[in-house]
Amino acid sequence: MRSSSFLVATIVSLTVSVGCSHEQQITKSPAPPAPAPPRVIASAGPAKPVPPPPEPVDTPKNKENVIFFDFDSALVRDDARPVLQKVADAVHRQPASLQIEGNCDEVGTVEYNLALGEQRARAAKEYLVHLGVPAGKIKTISYGSQRPKDPGHDETSHAQNRRDDLVIR
Repeated sequence: MRSSSFLVATIVSLTVSVGCSHEQQITKSPAPPAPAPPRVIASAGPAKPVPPPPEPVDTPKNKENVIFFDFDSALVRDDARPVLQKVADAVHRQPASLQIEGNCDEVGTVEYNLALGEQRARAAKEYLVHLGVPAGKIKTISYGSQRPKDPGHDETSHAQNRRDDLVIR
């Protein structure tokens, strides 16, 4: 019992001395330095926004050269056929090339949408080749869901983004 009392007294004594030495260190520490005055940075004006990716030039010959697709489909719809005929006629009349840009809505993975956009562009190309446009004049590219025409998240917006843009160059 005597040894346990001695042990308890030693622990209490060490605790008190450590606590006291800690207090002395706190009172002896120097005051923190005064905060530095705020730095003023000269500005050349408001920040310039980052420009969006280049879009096709909106010329009269490209303004309405857009065809639309149904959800999860690369089949050329009946309402796309007059537009494709008009584009085929324009390419026949002038020494021009054509770029078909396949686009999708935001539904699906990036990889899926890129593949579907490519399928849509190829379907339009096949139809134009059937109309007599030389395949060598047509280039296809897929943007997947990366270039939405309508940034909304509803069915109306999605329907506008399921498209091919046909750009005569």
